[in-house]
Amino acid sequence: MTNYLKTTAHNLTNFGFIKSKLPNKLYNDLLKECLKAEKNKEMISGLTSKGVPKHYYVEKNHDQLIEFVKLMHEAYEKSFPGISDIKVLTKNLPFKCTKPWINLQRENEFVPYHEHDGILSYSIWIKIPYDSSNEKFSGNFTFVYSNVLGRVRNYNIYLNKEEEGTIIMFPAKLGHIVWPFYEEKKNRISISGNIVLDSDKY
Repeated sequence: MTNYLKTTAHNLTNFGFIKSKLPNKLYNDLLKECLKAEKNKEMISGLTSKGVPKHYYVEKNHDQLIEFVKLMHEAYEKSFPGISDIKVLTKNLPFKCTKPWINLQRENEFVPYHEHDGILSYSIWIKIPYDSSNEKFSGNFTFVYSNVLGRVRNYNIYLNKEEEGTIIMFPAKLGHIVWPFYEEKKNRISISGNIVLDSDKY
């Protein structure tokens, strides 16, 4: 009987993430700033606590980075159209990139499950001093989300030196975790930021 049963499969649409590489010059400029990040203004967030990496604002290369982030935003909207259609406001508001920040993660530190402010967020891996390709969680970046049955699912991004200079952009409310790494004294360095709706002009 099953030989005569014809069916078609239909995936339900959802928002994912996009991935790219920074231009070499931008990456090198950011790397130089990140290696001296402790001279920049420290960022205090809702996650600031013992065992959580310290954050410092990107200053010297802020404008260069934001220009590239705007290109990523355009690419995201083409890949996953509709994420900005909030439809709860009387009029559309322009987008604004908030100040990006540098994360200096030391051995044994981690970033607990969290979401970001805004519509879209991004993460850039500047220095990965270890190889977690064969690890399930240790040293990696994990998205946490619910499927249509309400079951929690994980999506791991495995990190190693080859990911240096990689940028990902994803929905700001897509929860994620940055797991601790071990037996490595050098810092893991990344940059994060958000894209929000700018209500200051209205």
